[in-house]
Amino acid sequence: MPRRLPKIKPVPVVLAIVALVVLWLVRPIWHGLAMFAWTRPLVWLAPLLLLAAGGVLLRRSQRSWTTLEDLRTGVRPPTYLFAFPALAFFAFVFAAAFNAPLVGKAIVDNTTYEAIPGLPAAGEVRLVPREVAEVNASSAFNSPTETLTNFRIVNTDEGLVWTALRTPQGAFRIFSKKSQGIVELDAEQTARSLRNIDAELDVAPGLQITDNLRWRLLKERFLITLEEPVGIETPRGPRLMVPYLEYKGILIRRPVLGGVFVVAPDGAIEDLEPEEAARRPGLAQTGRVFSDTQARRIQEAYQYKRGLWNAWFVHEDQTRITDTETNRQPYLVDFGAAGLGAQWVSVAEPYGRAFAASAIFLTDATTGRTRIWRVPRRTSLSGNRRALQAVRAVSIPGVDFGDGAPGSGNFRVVEPRPVFVRGHLVYLTSIIPNTANAVSKTVVVDAETNKLVAIFDNDRDPRAEAKTLAYIRTGAIPDDAAAPGASGADGEEDAESTTTPETTTTPGTTTTPETTTTPSTDGGGSVEDRLDDVIRRQRELLREIERLRDEVREGG
Repeated sequence: MPRRLPKIKPVPVVLAIVALVVLWLVRPIWHGLAMFAWTRPLVWLAPLLLLAAGGVLLRRSQRSWTTLEDLRTGVRPPTYLFAFPALAFFAFVFAAAFNAPLVGKAIVDNTTYEAIPGLPAAGEVRLVPREVAEVNASSAFNSPTETLTNFRIVNTDEGLVWTALRTPQGAFRIFSKKSQGIVELDAEQTARSLRNIDAELDVAPGLQITDNLRWRLLKERFLITLEEPVGIETPRGPRLMVPYLEYKGILIRRPVLGGVFVVAPDGAIEDLEPEEAARRPGLAQTGRVFSDTQARRIQEAYQYKRGLWNAWFVHEDQTRITDTETNRQPYLVDFGAAGLGAQWVSVAEPYGRAFAASAIFLTDATTGRTRIWRVPRRTSLSGNRRALQAVRAVSIPGVDFGDGAPGSGNFRVVEPRPVFVRGHLVYLTSIIPNTANAVSKTVVVDAETNKLVAIFDNDRDPRAEAKTLAYIRTGAIPDDAAAPGASGADGEEDAESTTTPETTTTPGTTTTPETTTTPSTDGGGSVEDRLDDVIRRQRELLREIERLRDEVREGG
């Protein structure tokens, strides 16, 4: 007789189908577990294979101890089977420890770090630190039912601005109300300047269940990692930009920019490819197509350029990116005048306990193209942490630095933003009260001399911001902002400069009020000015010769 097939019971099948449908409908809930399996196969695959092998051997060994009576008479499973769970545990721990370095090495192997011979000039940088922006915006936001979230720096036609989302607050409102738009805070003006952009956003962060932004976007694409949402203003009204990452590779899966979601107030979602987003001027200008976190991953991965062995034991030419506060590098700098557009800029230090700058990374905020300038071996530049120490070490009238402890000072210095003034690295730092409700002073530190270049009094001078931005563009230091015994943009002493109020000078230049002029070398200017100019140009030439020599050696 032919063998009869077992009957399939319909009830369990229907229940299984219903369960799968429910799991699919609520898939954002278990997105984290799914992404762990999707992005880290190296971590779980080896333990799973070991457990499977142990299970197969256990099944085969059951022939000698199939009943409880066998166990009572002393028959036991082979002892070596107990080693498989232990091996699986150690394999899990070992693979988890190695996964991140291997991903970093994969990022390096698939990224072109374009070496550049020098630093670009100027570039617009924000004058308002993030925590000051958060405090000022929140204190000026007059709403008892909303709170400001998702502070992000954005580049606009008018310059850099901080944007935040207006999120309902309260256990009831997050389920029943919509977000009412975004706010903008001028990032280049330390005086509080908050602007509300009203628009009811049907889908936004902070809203719950099906109106939640993350929920909606993961329904569009599941096996991705969402970057932080950013509120931007467009001619068609406010929009939410959310870049997302996809993963490439088999066992070692590295993140790459997969695309950008653009969400309209009515909840309509556009899913743009990276190239498509880059072709839209309104999106590309923001500097948010390629996220700061992905730029940081690429820049940090450079430490594995010479391989894992070098990164773990030898440390030759190894870089590391350090942070000085919760608002981590990179910082957004707009090099529109230089034709580079918005760039994510980070200063890297050498591995170890050194505080010098060893490399500067510039990652295009639209395309992700990464450039690197390696500091020549014979050139010494201070790192970002040393710049903060240089500011704290100087006695500044009206400023008493402290660490926030009772009895300590009321001020601190934050966010050493790298700026390239006339092709030289300086750090733009902010002195703020411990309450972070204002920017008291903007202090510039020369990375070459580790000395203060200028101190702009934002709390007293209504033109301090304009003077700071003018200095970044031209390198000219206003007479009333020059730090005592400070070095100019070229590292030369300007103590002998004689000016009248509102006259701006840099080493080796002569000026009239509110102007900067490069001196003539054919007899114009005083003998001292001409001599200073010759010395300055000779030092620049020597630096360039050393840089070229180092490049030739490295190339050989």
